[in-house]
Amino acid sequence: MTDTATTISPDERRARLDGPVHHFFGLTYSNYQVIPRALMQSMPVEWQERMVACIEELQAAYTHLDHPDTYEVTAAVECEYSDLNDADMRQLGITQPDAADGDGDEIPDVFYDKRGDEHQSWERLLVPRVGGDPIPHYDRGRTFVEPAA
Repeated sequence: MTDTATTISPDERRARLDGPVHHFFGLTYSNYQVIPRALMQSMPVEWQERMVACIEELQAAYTHLDHPDTYEVTAAVECEYSDLNDADMRQLGITQPDAADGDGDEIPDVFYDKRGDEHQSWERLLVPRVGGDPIPHYDRGRTFVEPAA
């Protein structure tokens, strides 16, 4: 929950909220930007210095918030419930009831996740990527990935 009391003017607040970061994320619902360490440490040192400075500035600006100790990141593919195959459904614990009218002619557009929550066929979800993360592990600073020219 965010604090509504602020010293930032409404115009400045709107400018920040509609700024470059908002446009970078586009129409996605992403709440985080995951940046692989192996790729960042393979960039030129000058770039790394700018990146670290920006991250440190962001961290210093939000020391007043309670941050989690760590996050779990999983490489995944985003799809709609209606695009799930049987293997994906088993892996994720997704179920779908039998035909609504009982005669087997029509497959309902309702899916249930492993907690029992109902989802429509057009809703989106993440399916862990087969084969895991395609970006190499940083390997204690030994992985170098050549940036594209």
